[in-house]
Amino acid sequence: MALQCQPRILRACFLVTIVAGICATRVQATSLYLRVTRADSADGPEIEVTWTMPKQYPHLTLTWVALTYTSQVSEREVGNHQLEEGSGNYVIKGGLRYNQQYKICLITSSPACDHASSTCSYVKVPSAPSPKNAKGVPLYLTLGPVHSKNLTAVWAELPHSHAPDPALDAKVSKGFKVTWRRVEGLVGHPGHASNLVTSRHLIRGLIPGTRYEVCVGETLTPDVYMTCDVIVTEEDVPGPPIAESGSCSIQARGTHWRCDVTWAAPEKTHGRIRGYLVEWKDREGYVLMESLPRGVLCDPLCYESQVVNFHPTEVCVSARTRAGQGWESCAPIHDVSGRILAFFELKVMLIIGITILIYQLGPAILRAVLKCCLRGLYRHVEGEKKHPV
Repeated sequence: MALQCQPRILRACFLVTIVAGICATRVQATSLYLRVTRADSADGPEIEVTWTMPKQYPHLTLTWVALTYTSQVSEREVGNHQLEEGSGNYVIKGGLRYNQQYKICLITSSPACDHASSTCSYVKVPSAPSPKNAKGVPLYLTLGPVHSKNLTAVWAELPHSHAPDPALDAKVSKGFKVTWRRVEGLVGHPGHASNLVTSRHLIRGLIPGTRYEVCVGETLTPDVYMTCDVIVTEEDVPGPPIAESGSCSIQARGTHWRCDVTWAAPEKTHGRIRGYLVEWKDREGYVLMESLPRGVLCDPLCYESQVVNFHPTEVCVSARTRAGQGWESCAPIHDVSGRILAFFELKVMLIIGITILIYQLGPAILRAVLKCCLRGLYRHVEGEKKHPV
């Protein structure tokens, strides 16, 4: 499906293909087209959204949210519209601002689905038209789809105000460069760059739940005049926490045990940790009891205590983010009385071992020490005798 852009209106056409789940049981392909119109009118910019669906859904809602990036990412819903059945196009008019990033989502919901599915893309409306000609060619930049480890960057050149010469454009082969770097507050990390002759690039190898700055421009355009946008990659399931130890003590003989566990946060969070899941299991791996502790920012170790009806043999801890449940880490359960007894047994064994060692090697060690002291004294006395007066 191709979009026709009118030369008299300053607009850019973008094609973003996104895979969205209509229901949890079936995943179907959804194509979302974004056309950002930069019109010279008092009403401000316009965004035209066109989509294609494999079949018609009666419950479709289009929402657009303004994003602001500071130390936190804040979202402000600008508007939403309930779409009619069979519609495939909508133009967002009014309420939009220049030099602002928007997140546009097409939400599908159905009574048969437990939760709504959304297909989202990000677009930045450029600055207002200026009479001064900036260096370089202005480009419209669209980021989407955005995944946990990769994202697609699509850009388009601003159409000329006059009719272009096809013969002249055929002789000139323009190239583009795309740069991206990780941004953490005011401190950035060395990024990467690619030189391309196309208007589309798939950026791979990103870190989940991390903020990146993506810039695009012509090959010879200075960095200060490149078109840039900021995006946060989707979160992924976190890695396993570091389970330190678990123990249980008798709360009521034969019926209840008071169990506790300590763990450290996962090394790779892949996003913002929203909580943890603690599961107490028996020998066969069945979950006897589970709990959701509220401690998210526990440092350096997290702690959880739970009353269990049956005696567990291991405890497993996993972290949760917006993407879902992460990998789990398990630790064996030790009884408090057994641990105390083992500690005293270890001390008794150490004392017995040291006593036997001293009894067996004591005389030899004592003779060696005396011999060393006498030898040093003898050398000191001989040196005093040979010293001239």
